[in-house]
Order: sequence, then structure tokens, then C-alpha cells
Amino acid sequence: MDRSRLWHILFVIAVVLSLSALAPRHAVGAAQGKSVRMIFMHHSTGLGVITQGAVREGFAALGYEFWDHGYNEEGLTDAAGNTLGVNWSVPDDNTDPDGWYNVFNQPVTSPPSNTFSHMLEFDVIIFKSCFPTSDIQSEEQFEDYRRYYLSIRDVIDQYPDKLFIAFTSPPLVPNSTSLEAAGRARRWADYLTSDDYLARHPNIAVFDFFSLLADNDGFLRSEYRVDEWDSHPNELANSTVGPLFVQFVDQAFRAFAPGAAPVPAQPPEVSQPGEEEQAALTGSLLDDFEAGGLSDRWWSYVNDGVTSFTCDADQPGHDSGQALRLTFDITAGGSAGCGADMDSSLAWTEAEGISFYWRSDQPGYALRVGVGVKDPTQTNPDVVEATPFEKEMATSGDEWSQVTVRWSDLVKPEWVGETGVDVFDPAQVAWIVFDVGYWEKPQLGSIWIDDLQLVVGQQ
Repeated sequence: MDRSRLWHILFVIAVVLSLSALAPRHAVGAAQGKSVRMIFMHHSTGLGVITQGAVREGFAALGYEFWDHGYNEEGLTDAAGNTLGVNWSVPDDNTDPDGWYNVFNQPVTSPPSNTFSHMLEFDVIIFKSCFPTSDIQSEEQFEDYRRYYLSIRDVIDQYPDKLFIAFTSPPLVPNSTSLEAAGRARRWADYLTSDDYLARHPNIAVFDFFSLLADNDGFLRSEYRVDEWDSHPNELANSTVGPLFVQFVDQAFRAFAPGAAPVPAQPPEVSQPGEEEQAALTGSLLDDFEAGGLSDRWWSYVNDGVTSFTCDADQPGHDSGQALRLTFDITAGGSAGCGADMDSSLAWTEAEGISFYWRSDQPGYALRVGVGVKDPTQTNPDVVEATPFEKEMATSGDEWSQVTVRWSDLVKPEWVGETGVDVFDPAQVAWIVFDVGYWEKPQLGSIWIDDLQLVVGQQ
């Protein structure tokens, strides 16, 4: 199976700026002791800050509900770190200044039917652009950015009971921009954090992500680089910025809505699904990995860029003796996986999806769940050609948590092209795989999977 085209796993990052323009004039709808809900709209650098900067844990310890939304492909993640398999259809997946201009000028509907309407369901709305925004090629482009953000500010003024927090965009490595463009990026960060933009607009704050990460020339600081070509901030940058981001947002909220700050709470549990989901997860067991000798039913494959990969049983499992363990050392752009042939029995056609428990030795690994379906017109019984349908997600850490992937979550990857079937049909299931590796950076570690089963609906 050709795994040459990989799903993007997106990384995230953040920054800090001034609270000088905030005045304690407005209060959000959350009263003291009640949940304050935050949404962080981000792309690749945002996820890095969340996962490597302990952002979700930091907000939970302060009593906030912190949700986030990445690329449409990733969609919405709730306060417990559960990927919900839904997205808000961000137009063209565009979070550049012109993209945010379009989002903030969407009509507000009830129930929500677009990105901005969904964002307004939260008390604190945090939004950022990714690092390509910092490659400001001309003064005309700079003025376009300013015009977009003035329009965004006009919209924000219409919602005085909401706190909006913008990010300055992260800096680039020198190989991805010029000294002149990096200088304009610094001026852009300076403008967004200035009184010219913030004064007399008490429900806007700006986290100066750029200045926390940039060197004197406006490039990503050398100690924060993955390499000389990748502008995603590294783990040191994310772990440094994450706590500053949490502190900034907490202080901004307390200045904006004094007396409405939540009572500190314990971090949300991430290992257990909600009651409704739990009721739907009683189904046909596909494998609990208790039987020894995985080689008689699970096979593995490797593609380019794989230094090492193993797929075997390991102790302990989720409330059991053992689980499936994927151990990998994969360079950027490589991939490998572990799969098993499946019998498309009646149970598959009656099911709504699959579920499994998983954990990893550190958060943020990319994992793709793929299900291959045969072409019903195929006539050669000795050749099984199956089209993969996939869902990608990021691991949450060393606590066991349950994942549900419904048939509607699975999509045909772009790298497959026009070959094979175009519609997922559970009656034609041929195999299931768990695939690791992603194009942006190396991946080294382990993922454990247990209690793989079909989701057969409410019991």
C-alpha cells in the first residue's frame, strides 16, 4: 500500500503582549464560580503550544474550559482533549489576515451555521494566523493586513460581553523570508500590540507570540528552530511559551471581567468518554490483543524514511493483560503501519464505526486509522485491491483514552487519486490499519492500542 502522501498533523504555538488597553468595564455571561468557556482557533503552530506547553492542563487547573479548533481536517477538540470529529467549515481553511476578515464578517445565525457563529458560543475567543503571515513582502501587503484587522476590530466592538484575544503571527526561519519582510513582521506585531490598535477597545487583547519567539532581526530564534528550513517552533519554544500564554489569557480575562473568574478546578478527565458516547460503545469486539502471537493476524509495513518500526503485544493493556504496541523511529515524511485483514460480516454493515482505547509515551503523535474497502465489481478472487479511507488524529499522552471513529469521519485520502471506489461501504471492508509518521518532522516513540471494537449504536 502506497503511503507516500501523509495527512498533515499540525503544530501550534503562542505569545504574550500588553494588557494596557484592557479596562474592567464589561463582564462576560459567566458568573463567579461558573464555567468560563474558551475557544482557540489555530493552525499548525497552535497545536504545538497546546500539546508541548501544557496549555490545556494549565487552563483546567485555573478552572477554565479550554476548547480548540485546528484545520478543518482536524476540527474541534473539547476541554477534556477529546477530538470530536466535527469542524466549523473555516472558509478555505484560511486563517491569514484576509481569512479572518472573511470569518468575522460572516452573518451570525442561530443555530450556528458558520465559523463565526460557532465562535460566539464561547466567552473568550482566541484566534491566530500561522507563520506564513509573517512573510510580509511589501508595504501594500502590510496596509492590507492593517485594513483587515481594523474591520475585525469593528466587528469585535459589537460584542462587548465577549473577550477576543488575537495572536501576533510567529516569526520565520531566515531561509523562508527576507530581512526586509522580517522587519515588516516585527512592525506588524508592534502595531497590533500598540495603543493605536487596542486603546478604547476593552474587549480586545493581543498575545505577542512574535516577540517571544523572534531574534533581533525578526527571525525565529536559533534555539527555537527545528532546523534551518522548518519555521514551526520546537519543543523548547512551545514549553516556554505555553505557561506564558495561559498566564496572559487568565490576566486578560480577570482584567476584562473582574469577579467573574472561575473557581479553580481539577483538570478534566481525559480517559473516559461521556455517558452518551459510552452507551454507544458496546459493540462487536474485533481484537483485545489478549491472544498471543499477533503475527498470525496483524501484519506491518514500512515506507521510505523509517529507521525502525515494530508492531507487537505489550503489557499491560487497558484494564487487561496486554495491548498492541507500535514503536517507531521515523524521519520527516516517512510512515509505517500495522494492520489486520477483516471479514466484512453482517456486524460491519450494522455498525456505525469503530472505537478503541489508546495512549502514547508523549502527546502530539500523528496516528491515522485506515479502513480498506474492496471494489464490489472486482472479479478476481485471488487479488484483493482495497481503497483506503482514513481519519487522522493526535495522541493525548500517557493516560488511556477512548476514541470513536464513525464511518462518516473516514475520508478517501488525496494521495489515492481517482483510483478505487469513492464511497465507503462497510459491507466491503478488507482490512484495518494504524499508521504513524508525518511529513513535517521526525516521530520517535510508542503508541499503545487496545479493545478495538465496532460501534453498534445505543443499547
